[in-house]
Amino acid sequence: MRKRIELLAAAVLAIASLPALAHHSNSAYQVDKIITLTGTVKEWRWMNPHTWLYLIVKDANGKDQEWAIEGRPPGILGRAGWSATILKPGDKVTVHASPAKNGGPTGIIARVTMADGTVLGNTPDFNREAAADIAPTAAAAKPSTADRPSFAGVYYPAQGEGGPRPPPPRPGEPLPPPTRSSPTADGSQGRGPDAPKLTPEYLAKWNVIAKSRISGSYEYDNIANCLPPGMPAMMSAAYGMEIMQDEQKITFFSEHQDALRRVYLDGRKPSKQVLDDPTYAGYSTGRWEGGTLVVDTVALTEKSFIDGSSPHSAKMTVHERIRFVESGVLEDEITVNDPEALTEPWHAVRRYRKAAYPNDQLREFACAEGLRDHQR
Repeated sequence: MRKRIELLAAAVLAIASLPALAHHSNSAYQVDKIITLTGTVKEWRWMNPHTWLYLIVKDANGKDQEWAIEGRPPGILGRAGWSATILKPGDKVTVHASPAKNGGPTGIIARVTMADGTVLGNTPDFNREAAADIAPTAAAAKPSTADRPSFAGVYYPAQGEGGPRPPPPRPGEPLPPPTRSSPTADGSQGRGPDAPKLTPEYLAKWNVIAKSRISGSYEYDNIANCLPPGMPAMMSAAYGMEIMQDEQKITFFSEHQDALRRVYLDGRKPSKQVLDDPTYAGYSTGRWEGGTLVVDTVALTEKSFIDGSSPHSAKMTVHERIRFVESGVLEDEITVNDPEALTEPWHAVRRYRKAAYPNDQLREFACAEGLRDHQR
């Protein structure tokens, strides 16, 4: 009986913590009702698919009560004047929110008023003026296209092509049994000779990651958790990649995890707001050197990995030189620098072969579909 009571208590605690772990559609809230909460910020989470504000509020008995209040995603709130650092622990705020239908201490943000009177709303300004430190120069906004190749198209990895292939089986001959379903990537084989050379501090972090993965845990497996592969890992383009190009930017879209990044070519530079808001793809700016696209990427979240498992610091940057090395074959020379996590720069070369009709179609990945269906 005591064991059952303990299990029941654990279940109740788990249910009580759901607002911190889950995100909801608007249907979970009484959106036609607004409550006002005045309290102290405990934590501000700038994250996808929704932001979260954890607020300490005095209840009717004068006791501290924690509220978990859901906000719109960073892409929307960023255009409405919010940022990753706009709310800090200890800040006094007044929150107008719609309460949850289940009556719990959670809600969805309608508006936040800061102690200095600043009002943070939900409506994005898609026509806001560019800040002076990120606005492209007039000269850079209209680049000459002379001698600049078009990378546009769908590509698949070119590594390994051209080698000897085993002969097809004769009619009626059984296929040999498979030896593995995929390469070993849980860290049980140690670190390969081409892996990034980590400092002792980050090698210790990698050992924690490897131990977790070897045990079968998904705690440090971004892909299993439907998170983007990040940069530079996404440039392996394991499932294929589409490149879209115009004069102002080049967009890379990888079928794997539906990962996307943009390289701006119009002279803009990352603002402080961008640098304070690191992402999986980071912020990439490029320039042409003849037929070579030179790209620098900054603002990369520490939640990502360099090569799928190697951790990095907030100081990591990625430098690329992308060019055609032969007709239809694109090469990306990648150099990763991180003075805190790496003992030396890490280099990698990726090659992609342009696809022709009808093989030039990528499929949506929709990773979260699997998470939903797995819970049924």
